[in-house]
Amino acid sequence: MFETRNMWPYYSIPHLGMAAKPFKQLVGFEYKRPINVVSPELFNEGWLEENEMAESTEHFRAFWGDETRVNTLLKEVKLTFDKAKEAEDYGWKQNWQDKSKEELIRDMNLFYDLLFKTMTDFLISQPQHVLPLDQKISLLLEKYPNKEEILAAATSIEEEMPWASENKVLAKLHTKWASLSEKEKNKKLDLLVKKYGWFNEVEGDAPFDTNHYRKLIEDFKSESKNIHGIEVPEEIHKIGKLIGKLGFLRFWGRHYFMTMRYHLKNVLRELVKRNNEPDLNFATVEELNDLFRETKIDLEEIKARKNGHVTYLEDGIAKIATGKKAEKLKMVMRKDIINIKELRGNVANKGKVTGKVRIVSFTALDYNEQVAAFQKGEILITGMTRPQIVHLCKKAAAIVTDEGGITSHAAVVSREFGIPCIIATHNATRVFKTGDMVEVDAYNGVIKIIK
Repeated sequence: MFETRNMWPYYSIPHLGMAAKPFKQLVGFEYKRPINVVSPELFNEGWLEENEMAESTEHFRAFWGDETRVNTLLKEVKLTFDKAKEAEDYGWKQNWQDKSKEELIRDMNLFYDLLFKTMTDFLISQPQHVLPLDQKISLLLEKYPNKEEILAAATSIEEEMPWASENKVLAKLHTKWASLSEKEKNKKLDLLVKKYGWFNEVEGDAPFDTNHYRKLIEDFKSESKNIHGIEVPEEIHKIGKLIGKLGFLRFWGRHYFMTMRYHLKNVLRELVKRNNEPDLNFATVEELNDLFRETKIDLEEIKARKNGHVTYLEDGIAKIATGKKAEKLKMVMRKDIINIKELRGNVANKGKVTGKVRIVSFTALDYNEQVAAFQKGEILITGMTRPQIVHLCKKAAAIVTDEGGITSHAAVVSREFGIPCIIATHNATRVFKTGDMVEVDAYNGVIKIIK
């Protein structure tokens, strides 16, 4: 299971479609039966068939062993990121209200095409795809007493992550915060909101506000890898470097596809406004292209999506269903979990703690309240951690996720901050609830309810 907020049709199509033909073109494997269910609130739950996930794991087991294919893949990803960076910079400079309709259509297709490409690149480092690397390096590390330190050193990347520039600003402000007047503080906070706040608007309901940045500054803690002097054995160096690279690309892939999505959203808002038809917010990019070419589109079907819709693959093409067709597809995903008090997953960072659960779900109506209520020392349980909640990860006693692999955000962040972490539980967000007292045994990969 995985989840996403603000799943408008213009995003739900590439969100699913990337796993088919684009992914096959990139790595030689495609999914045929994934499903996205989108609620009327535009909250998404996604499903992948276990057999297909297993097939993809075996495909990548061979893929990662082919050095030529891996190097070609990394070069292709780098080219896509270069194009995305150019488009990102272009987007920040635009005032969409000043554009002609023809220019807006052109830019809509530019961002949409790069959204597809960057999401496809992001998919290569999904947990089921890097599992063979996870298994291989874990086996190699078993004979070393300081295996956690070796793993951190082997997978470390010196290049800057997407949040590096923001962290530099926060660190600088943290050192002088107490000496600033309230007027100076407010000015700095407003600048942070203007430059970085947009990131929460992509999946959240509003940009990060000044209260968010005030807390980040006050609680700022420098990240320390603590890997100096750690000698990495030759047999681990090569695979560790690849894992680190994939983790690095995963973070940048997410940054770029969220940037493309943000710019695309703003272009579409302007197009919908000019057409004076609010329901076009629920149209796909393909339908908007048809409208621009004066080809007839089914506006009644588009309106029906306001009550929720399901995206599915048919012959490698992502399509949208409503009504009875949608209900039939939903049945595939409905599985009850009854009386489960213990769950297992994969260990991302070792440790053992006891604490109260705090569920943070990106598809919850009270998502913002969940984030605001999070207390230091609680157990963070979520579908998967994301850059928007790194500040919660720093406060958590432990992290537990439904998804995850050795290159996942939760795995990297937990190693960075030294937090016990269990990933790939598949159903932790459904089994546990906020307030449960649990023991997180991140030595054996077990989470169990104590009270």
